[in-house]
Amino acid sequence: MMCKIFVIGLLVFSGAWWLDAESVRAAQSKSAPQGEQSIAVADFEQAVYSALTRQYGRPQHRVSVRILYPTTPLKVQTGTRHLEVEKFSGGARTGRRSFRVGLFINRQYIKTLNVVGEVRAQATVAAPTRWIKPKEVMIAEDVTTMIVDVPSLTHDFILHPEEVIGKEVLRPLPPRQPIRKVMLDDPPIIRKGDRVMIEARRGGLLVQAVGLAKAAGKSGDTISVKNTSSGREVIATILSAGLVEVGF
Repeated sequence: MMCKIFVIGLLVFSGAWWLDAESVRAAQSKSAPQGEQSIAVADFEQAVYSALTRQYGRPQHRVSVRILYPTTPLKVQTGTRHLEVEKFSGGARTGRRSFRVGLFINRQYIKTLNVVGEVRAQATVAAPTRWIKPKEVMIAEDVTTMIVDVPSLTHDFILHPEEVIGKEVLRPLPPRQPIRKVMLDDPPIIRKGDRVMIEARRGGLLVQAVGLAKAAGKSGDTISVKNTSSGREVIATILSAGLVEVGF
């Protein structure tokens, strides 16, 4: 009888022991510290650089990003990490900038980090070789190229010298200074005082007269023209060099 009680007690004790061991293992697994990985300063630099060049990149620019904060690696849990830079609040300007960077681990959002960096961009731009006065038309000898720091990735500096040649200067251009698009325009094909042919068409009827341009203009512009025969001034549309059209 005592032997049976001993065997039953052993079986009960044995069952309880195995259940306790499983609980201990589960508790140890939950309390054990998870592995860590580091996000280095270079990772933030790459994330900001990729976001800037993806949104504002132009192949002629040389863009660099230097992170000023954080200055030490950030410890995070292990997993597939991803840094997502929020929409830029300061647009495409260069210089010292602050960025909000979202941290994701295994596609799960963890937190948003405030990052401070210095953005620099350089570009090869067109520049005059000499002082150029307004109303001069640029020729190949008037333009060179130079590398400059740009204030923004969406600046209006002209990058290619061929875009300058044949353009009329609107304001004085000093030598060795970047040329902006607003500083140039297409030259007029008719200038004030030019003799022009005035045409008026209706169906198959064509009437022509000689006129005197009272203003300068490009193709498609409307200018005042004086008919030299009648002395009347009319409003005409410029068709090409020396040719304007009026309505009947």
